[in-house]
Amino acid sequence: MPQMRLIKEAFQQIKTDDPQTALTLNALKTLVRTGKVPSIKSGRKTLVNYTALIEYLSAPHQKNS
Repeated sequence: MPQMRLIKEAFQQIKTDDPQTALTLNALKTLVRTGKVPSIKSGRKTLVNYTALIEYLSAPHQKNS
């Protein structure tokens, strides 16, 4: 079962696990908005698949030229 978190909760958890992270709240919101990280809407709230977020951030990414 995926771990679902509010966007702000997911961001706070990342900051707790890695206080020196360069990830910003706005960058996380962009990842969700563009569909790079799975999420669902629940009323006015957006729940992020936290497990998939960590996997996305851990995977190597190529620069688009």
